[in-house]
This record gives sequence, structure tokens and C-alpha cells, in this order.
Amino acid sequence: MRTAADHLRKHPAARPSTLAFIERRNAVVEQLKRETEAARPPTRKTMIERFMPWFVRRA
Repeated sequence: MRTAADHLRKHPAARPSTLAFIERRNAVVEQLKRETEAARPPTRKTMIERFMPWFVRRA
């Protein structure tokens, strides 16, 4: 993901509002990633999945 520093390097005359938008967007994306990771239930492997991974049927 591009950061404000990357954008400023490419566009030296970038507006401060654009840089602020990029920072806010990156913060929101990181927060959403953390929330979705926390909402995902932990996965448990069965004995078959653990010892015979080739036996597990893939969808």
C-alpha cells in the first residue's frame, strides 16, 4: 500500500489534504484488517487434516 511519503516523493508539490487523506485511509484499512482478523474464529485441525493433509477434500 502506498504511504504519504511515497506519494510525496513522486509528487513533491502534493497538497497537504491529499497527504492527510492517504494517512487516514491507511489507518482505516489497518483497523479494518485487525477487526476482521479478530472476528475470524480460530481454526482447529482435525486428526485427519493434521496427519493426512492430502486426504482433506478441497472445495
